[in-house]
Amino acid sequence: MLARARSLALLLFGSTALACGDDSSSADGDAGGTAGAESGDTTAGPTTDSPTSGADDACACDDADPCTVDTCDGGACTHEPELTNACRPNIDVTFPPRAATITGAANTPSVTVTGTVASGLGTITALSLNGEPVTVAADGSFAHDVAVDVGGNVLVFETEDDAGNKRRRVQSFLWSTGFRKPTTPPDGVVPEGLGFWLAQESLDDGDHSLPVDDLATALELALGTFDTSAFASGDSPIASQVGYDVYLTSLELGSASVALAGADGGIRLDASLRDIVGDLEFDCTNFGCELAGGDGTGGLSIAAVQVTGTLLLTASPDHQLSAILVGVDAVVDPDDVNIWSNNAWTDILLSVVEIFIHDSLVASLEGALEDQVQAQLGPALANGLAALTLATTFEFPNLGNARKSIPVDLAADFTATDFHDGVAPPADSPPQGGAVVLRAGGYPTLEVTAYDNLGVPERVGCGLAPQSLTIPRQAPLEIALADDTLNELLYAGWRGGLLEFPLGGINGGGLIEDLDVQVSGMLAPTVSDCGPTGTLLATIGDIAIAATFTINGNPVQFDAFTTLVVRVDIQASENGIVLDLAEVERVETELTADESNIAMEASFVDLLEAQLVNGLLGQLGTTGFGAISLPQIDLSGMLGLPPGTAMLTIHTDSVTRENGTSVIVGRF
Repeated sequence: MLARARSLALLLFGSTALACGDDSSSADGDAGGTAGAESGDTTAGPTTDSPTSGADDACACDDADPCTVDTCDGGACTHEPELTNACRPNIDVTFPPRAATITGAANTPSVTVTGTVASGLGTITALSLNGEPVTVAADGSFAHDVAVDVGGNVLVFETEDDAGNKRRRVQSFLWSTGFRKPTTPPDGVVPEGLGFWLAQESLDDGDHSLPVDDLATALELALGTFDTSAFASGDSPIASQVGYDVYLTSLELGSASVALAGADGGIRLDASLRDIVGDLEFDCTNFGCELAGGDGTGGLSIAAVQVTGTLLLTASPDHQLSAILVGVDAVVDPDDVNIWSNNAWTDILLSVVEIFIHDSLVASLEGALEDQVQAQLGPALANGLAALTLATTFEFPNLGNARKSIPVDLAADFTATDFHDGVAPPADSPPQGGAVVLRAGGYPTLEVTAYDNLGVPERVGCGLAPQSLTIPRQAPLEIALADDTLNELLYAGWRGGLLEFPLGGINGGGLIEDLDVQVSGMLAPTVSDCGPTGTLLATIGDIAIAATFTINGNPVQFDAFTTLVVRVDIQASENGIVLDLAEVERVETELTADESNIAMEASFVDLLEAQLVNGLLGQLGTTGFGAISLPQIDLSGMLGLPPGTAMLTIHTDSVTRENGTSVIVGRF
């Protein structure tokens, strides 16, 4: 891990303005410059030697080398190396530029790094890149092939001259065979960016007790509000025969049930109205019926009205979820209808009433039930699935202003569906249930960062194959989030100012004054599992830092570039997932101090890295960096129920990783 920063009190007493000396302390970094600019571009030029004479004016010691301090003492000349930015090794990289986004060819994960290296004091004796020796031509130029991974890559140059002076340069870049640049939806959308899987258990677990934990229970609540009383009226007779007017005075529903099952192409629906009971009145209208017993009462019962149909689910050309209910059929079994009377003399009327029940009332009930399924239950089922898109606005922490977060829009719409009944055909059928795939993208609502590039690197099978979304189809509920989508969200947060902030918290025990440390991320944080270990890592590259402060009245200025590589853990939370920036795998820093503080560069690096890790990762970690809340699906309004009645809540259990996809495993 990182070495802790030295005490600034010790730095103070060890820091003196050096005009000459040996820089074998391995000072890190290039020449100074403004944060975000190429280091080495604004270097102060070498000083001109002034012949110095001692007691003997004839002693002339100028060796014509601007990078030495020449002195004469008692007739003897000494030539000490000059410790300046111009007089130590300098590494100039012509390709790739700092914070580059580079497109490469498939199956050729390599970048040729070119540049020049030189030292004002002597000859370059060694140059390495990422630990590999690099051949330097006579004119100081070099070209070296570097193996790269899809996503973030780090270049660490180290060089030394024949005087023993060392220098390092650190820069990073993003590489892929293709990039997406999300601006406004659907620009730059990830074709398979998001998906979800509903197993049969989530469609219908067979237990429709409350609270609602599957789609069938919600639909059953809605069907239970079916109004059968509309078919009964005490004002108009349903039949008039042999001196009697027959009235249906009430009709009540005992219960309703809904069963859902995954089917090839959609969802099979079986619903029924059960135990329908009505009251009959027989009103005598003449003397003849009085002789037959007068007024009477009776009733009817229908055991069940069954309705079946299949909701076919597809993604339409305009990327909406298309739900078409086909084969809807409502049926009453004649044996399930019973009619009775309390007056034996009116039994002659029952055959007339029975004709009405079968030919009129039952047909009306069947038609009304078909209409309700078509107009309400089917669309509500489709809308419930559509609510799983996760399309929402969520917020990144703002390290520059804790009171104002950085909002980012997650947009998603539909691209494919895949529902099955779990049996052949087709051969090797997936499990019973349904998968829905969506295109998705992250879009900024703020434009803060000053940097522009190609955008978000595509994972593309780690540069080897077409990228597809992985949905295991093993849990009751799975929500799949592609790394490409996650990177678009991070890119949108970066554009909104995620890595633009002052770095506070540097404590020098009261010795530091006028502290100003500005941090500016030149590249968007990018996650990738395409490295050798397959671990999901975030590269936060080319973080430009410009610092000025005074120590006991002595001014200090340095410019630095740092790249962090951090392991990313995606964990289940109570109502969603959280991106946790876990252990720091790697920190590389290039730092260039002003001329009078070059000897302290190594100490400044220690201090800076410790504060950057604690400040940046500490704040992001404690604020729930990248937290995504999963939606509650309220079907109530769609089903004509009071708000909150038919509420589906997603409970997350774990998160798994497979093929560039984070799979949130859960249940309703």
